[in-house]
Amino acid sequence: MTAVIYIDPLMIQPVINGEWHRIRLTKLPAPGQIITMLCEASGPAMFRLSDDERRRRGIPRQCERCDAIYRRELGIPRRLGTDVTGAAADLSQPSSAKY
Repeated sequence: MTAVIYIDPLMIQPVINGEWHRIRLTKLPAPGQIITMLCEASGPAMFRLSDDERRRRGIPRQCERCDAIYRRELGIPRRLGTDVTGAAADLSQPSSAKY
């Protein structure tokens, strides 16, 4: 009997330099294959299990640009405190947005 492990490509979030990204995948990339994130950052695919080494390196932070693109594509409102590019907005200035 075979034990099948299903991997949802929508849940794969590659980490580059301590920042996790969003990516459009229709299948798993081959190890070493160059993959490009929504924000256009790219790098070779490498697979590792989440383990103690990853935890010791700290929690990756979210790529704000990937998040903004992902939200825009799905019609999800942008997060408070980010501008349309996903960069942190200057919250010290009053907003001209009408709610």
